[in-house]
Amino acid sequence: MEKDYKISKEIDMYLDRRPYIKKSLGQGIINYSALSRQISEEIGNVHFEAVKSAVIRTAKKYIKDTTTDKKTIDLLKNANFQIEDKIATIHHISKLDIESIAYSKTPSGYMYFVKENIAKKGKYKKIEFGFAAIYIKSHPDIEVTTGVSAFLLSILSSHGINVVHMMDCREDTYIIIRDVDAPLAFKILADAIKLYSDT
Repeated sequence: MEKDYKISKEIDMYLDRRPYIKKSLGQGIINYSALSRQISEEIGNVHFEAVKSAVIRTAKKYIKDTTTDKKTIDLLKNANFQIEDKIATIHHISKLDIESIAYSKTPSGYMYFVKENIAKKGKYKKIEFGFAAIYIKSHPDIEVTTGVSAFLLSILSSHGINVVHMMDCREDTYIIIRDVDAPLAFKILADAIKLYSDT
């Protein structure tokens, strides 16, 4: 019994590091035997059948909630997406009097997203150039819709696009990525939303 619990915990940790596999388990499109072999190799020193049994039990937790998925896709389908390039990020310990696209306050200071030409006028220690901002204006229902950020981040990461910063407040979401990734990121998100809304 204790060994079964340990295997289940190992599988949970394995899946936590791979949210795309969780999603696929929920959709019922994973080959349990193939996944169990892969997990067995990584965990080591476990019986394949024990891992497969635990995978099947675990998969039941992730059965697709079509209502949640549909709400997420409908919300994004009706959102307004814009992209802005030549963005700089400024991290400063105190509040700045600067024209910004958006900013937030955290325990370690303030993070500003500004146009590069404005950032170049100041002399800030923690400034980085070469970013783009994807701005998403959503319906206020985003505050009560689960999975929106997870969907956006997993789609981008599955295509190798790193989100450097993400900031949101109510229906305004900013995703900061490298300038060079911007055209592909925008296309990937548009294609994914269209694909999922057609299914």
